[in-house]
Amino acid sequence: MKRVMYVFGMTLALCCCSTKEEKTPDPVSTEVKSESNVKHLYSYYDFCQEDPGCEFWGFSGNEDFGRWSNGDTATIELMAAPKAEVTVKLDVDRVICPDEPLRFNVEVNGERVSNISTNGNSSVFVNVPKENLGADGSIRMMFIFENAAKPSKYNPENHDGRKLGFAIKNVTVYGYCLNKD
Repeated sequence: MKRVMYVFGMTLALCCCSTKEEKTPDPVSTEVKSESNVKHLYSYYDFCQEDPGCEFWGFSGNEDFGRWSNGDTATIELMAAPKAEVTVKLDVDRVICPDEPLRFNVEVNGERVSNISTNGNSSVFVNVPKENLGADGSIRMMFIFENAAKPSKYNPENHDGRKLGFAIKNVTVYGYCLNKD
């Protein structure tokens, strides 16, 4: 029953909160009110902007397509409501490895929650168990790259000294929780 409620709630949150994220210029955080006892949460962070609206480490400066991760790890700090059911959508614009998928683990507040493989130009979804949220709803999401590399590994003429993993375009946090009212 719990799993059915989770799937129902996340489906409802994704349907009620969908927007044209590509056209959203600023960080957005909203709470969708409903007549039921469920609170729907939505936050959007644009990594093409100088300030995406959240704390982050292990990323290069913004470029027109987003930001490259820089190193073997990168971290983003996000917020949700305490005890919320949360899914984080990562829009990955590109990856460093042209002939194989980029592989990385995702940890939330120090606990591994997912192992991901992507070829870029896609959305990656990470379900965050409510047990992994901080007491205040905080989400410290760390990406641990298995095959980050310097661009010269694939193109000897590229002298970029950074060790890159993925270029992230934006991050969307979807969640829901029961109202206490």
